[in-house]
Amino acid sequence: MPTQRMADVSGSAQLVALWLHGKTPKSQKSYDRDVREFFSFLTGQAISQVRLNDVDLRTVTLNDVQAFQDYLESRRPEPKPNAKTKPTGNLTPNAIKRKMASVKSVLRFGCEIGYLQYNVSVPVKLPKTKNTLAERYLTELEVMTMIALCQNQRDRLILRLLYLTGARVGEIASLRWRDIKPNRDGLGQVTLFGKGDKTRFVVIKADLYNKLVEYRSKKGENNAVFPSRKTGKPVSARQIHQIVKDCALKANLSKDVSPHWLRHAHATHALDRGTPPQLVQATLGHEDLSTTGKYAHARPNQSSGLDLPG
Repeated sequence: MPTQRMADVSGSAQLVALWLHGKTPKSQKSYDRDVREFFSFLTGQAISQVRLNDVDLRTVTLNDVQAFQDYLESRRPEPKPNAKTKPTGNLTPNAIKRKMASVKSVLRFGCEIGYLQYNVSVPVKLPKTKNTLAERYLTELEVMTMIALCQNQRDRLILRLLYLTGARVGEIASLRWRDIKPNRDGLGQVTLFGKGDKTRFVVIKADLYNKLVEYRSKKGENNAVFPSRKTGKPVSARQIHQIVKDCALKANLSKDVSPHWLRHAHATHALDRGTPPQLVQATLGHEDLSTTGKYAHARPNQSSGLDLPG
């Protein structure tokens, strides 16, 4: 009886293509580069010259994977003893973790479909990274000040939506008017489509919904909610980053504020005000409740040390 195979794979290029299938274009680009960087390390070629079939993944060993991890670790910036000293590396711990996760993922996939006999990366543990949420914290007053000082109607609505829905920047950039509908009790509802190709429905305050209706005028259902003033096309994530940065400067915030800071602020402020973690999880679209829990730990209100003398 002939052996049944899950997929016909002729080489590493085809394996990577199968692995990337179904992922978002942004994820495909990022993962493909991670794998090419691994192949670049193995072959000694520049990433731009690497062809995926230059490496036969069936010949990769645990030694190769561990050596690649050591190489990435060697590119981590070392602590600066003084302000004039430049870091010796250029990879953050999160970047190293993502690159190693990509390598482990493609090797695991190759094993799952029967192309690779062993997943040699199993013993390799992903590096733990520091929780930096507390370093990206905005108070309620800082957020309200940013919004209050934003005079442009479109930009102010972008800020409010980022904060009150906890949306990711790409989810706001891609909004169409068909995604914004009235909800019961005079509230509004926004349909967000984002990370992992997942859809979630977020209820918004009546005041914000009415402001959006006022801003909409006679624009059609398929029109972008926030078009670029120059092109009329949906405003880009880069433009939203600049809008947030400009509003933060107006509020006299010296921090390098980004749209994701408003998502962090949503989670932290909601938990501070007693919102159930499960509701915050659903609003933000976290798969795991432990992810939501990180926001509570980032700004704890209590510590056992408060009960100690000294």
